[in-house]
Amino acid sequence: MDMPSPFSSTPANAPATVTVRRGDTLVGLVKAHYKNQGVAVDERQAFRMALKLARGNGIADAARIMPGQMVRMDSLPAANELGEGENLAAAMAPPPAGNPAASVTSPRLATPTASQVLASRQAADPVFERTLSRAVERGFIPAADVDQVREKVGRMAREYGFDPDDFARVVLIESDGMNPSATNGRCHGIIQFCGGPGRGAASVGFANNVQDIGKMSVVQQLDLVDRYFQDVGMPRSGTRVMSLDDLYLSVLTPAARSLRAADAPLPIAGTQARVLYEGGQQGAAITRRSITQGLLRYAQERLPAAASQISQQISAVTDRALGGAASTGAANAPSAGGSNWPPARQIVAANTLETP
Repeated sequence: MDMPSPFSSTPANAPATVTVRRGDTLVGLVKAHYKNQGVAVDERQAFRMALKLARGNGIADAARIMPGQMVRMDSLPAANELGEGENLAAAMAPPPAGNPAASVTSPRLATPTASQVLASRQAADPVFERTLSRAVERGFIPAADVDQVREKVGRMAREYGFDPDDFARVVLIESDGMNPSATNGRCHGIIQFCGGPGRGAASVGFANNVQDIGKMSVVQQLDLVDRYFQDVGMPRSGTRVMSLDDLYLSVLTPAARSLRAADAPLPIAGTQARVLYEGGQQGAAITRRSITQGLLRYAQERLPAAASQISQQISAVTDRALGGAASTGAANAPSAGGSNWPPARQIVAANTLETP
């Protein structure tokens, strides 16, 4: 039986708006939005569009929307624009094995040129792609390994529900953007695996020879990152979209993930990079809010070519400082179905020291 559309009746030149109902997710709202326009999107497209929708509405955690909440849909590209940008990768995908007819559900495009493929990637993941290019320029990644790096990060992003751009922000602050040899003397590699009992290196089998991680390539280290994410209980994505602060806390101090309030001081040991503290002052607390703002700003400083896209996200985070999901009360209640996080783990992956 056909269900009535949840979208408001608005003039053609006005942004569509949806009222969140119990059980709704942003991914589901994205699919319904395009279905109403006669366009089907696949899971990967819907995931990317859900992130855009969250940012466009100032939603701190795309997995946390509340019944009665109004969501503006004007941050999404028009259906007829999907084939030119966000839908390009899907249009290129081969049909699933054994089922030639079940290719992508969106219109098939002519074979794109190399420049079109690059433009599509840069439009979809501008921070990640710029970080990847920078890593090649600095000799962190051989050009021949770029596709493998992109594939491994993309697969983890789909499995765990994070944004590839957010992964880039994490490795920028941890290892100057995927420098496999990065070290502070105790921690090594692209996410700074630290030695010692119950720490990141031990979780991936390098408890007694942590320095050997720094001798591995980025491609090899990404396999360790995947093993580490499994060990600290990163939830499989499902309908959840992981926030930047959750991703970074999984790397820095997984036990701190249980504290959900945006302005609550987090139990993070050691001296961290200055940008991670409230107000950029090392005597202040580290909070989810300061982590998000700090990582966004750090990426902007390191990637000026991507500054225009990043600056919009910084403004959104700053504007909602103690509003929305940052305040106490219903906005901090678990989303429908409860939290996907397992019991707090005590593994600590990294302890980023301020560069002198």
